[in-house]
Amino acid sequence: MQNYAEPLFSKGRVLKRESLEALRDFPLRLAGLGLADWADGILYGFDISYEDEGPESESGAVVIDAGAVWYQGQVLLTHKESIPFRAFEQQITVCFKVSAGTHTEDFHIRQIELRLKNGEPGHAEFELGRFRLSKGARLRKDYRDLRDCRTAYNTLDLTLVPYAGPFGVTVSPVLLRMFGKMILENTRASDFDAQFALLCLNHPPVSRECLLRYLCRRLGEPFRQLSHSEIYERLIRITGDFGHGIDKNGRKEGPAVF
Repeated sequence: MQNYAEPLFSKGRVLKRESLEALRDFPLRLAGLGLADWADGILYGFDISYEDEGPESESGAVVIDAGAVWYQGQVLLTHKESIPFRAFEQQITVCFKVSAGTHTEDFHIRQIELRLKNGEPGHAEFELGRFRLSKGARLRKDYRDLRDCRTAYNTLDLTLVPYAGPFGVTVSPVLLRMFGKMILENTRASDFDAQFALLCLNHPPVSRECLLRYLCRRLGEPFRQLSHSEIYERLIRITGDFGHGIDKNGRKEGPAVF
């Protein structure tokens, strides 16, 4: 038989070590149970923006919002951070880097670094997005459609971000929500496509296996593992399959714009 004890912090009671331990352990145990089968990756947050210091300035700052990462059985939380930026006209990858843990008498500490690098993510690094920014331009995130998520300049590219998911990393919920909307806005979409689109809108993140099974079946390909780029290319191919038709009201129809 087991007892589940919830600490009660009542006026006049002495604060006990056991109560603090129960308060500490509850969120850790809950996260561990809920994410036990998940692959390491991004959980929430990390919105990226660029702040220009003025039209005559030679630099600005890349601002990375607070976020959460699932890594080696731990949820790692970060605060909002601003990083000076002047590497215009270069391919920049925004990375979350985790160092090995150390112990003190009171804490287990992991050093976390949010960094901008000209290259691919390295060991124990997670990509948060990439871009090539022109001087004086804004970092654009108002995508018109899926194809618009990856352009040569001034667009925040989220297509390679590894999101944590059950039994494997998956792609950004931003991309899948956009895919789901584009499918559901097109009356020529099949029921099979519409069902998967509703899953994208209602249940982020979509597991990697679910996504791969859909893509391979939808495109008539044998099931196999696909890279993030291959997944992105297939999502674009599917949204382009419908072409331009006529909707039920007699209007010319095409891929949706959001």
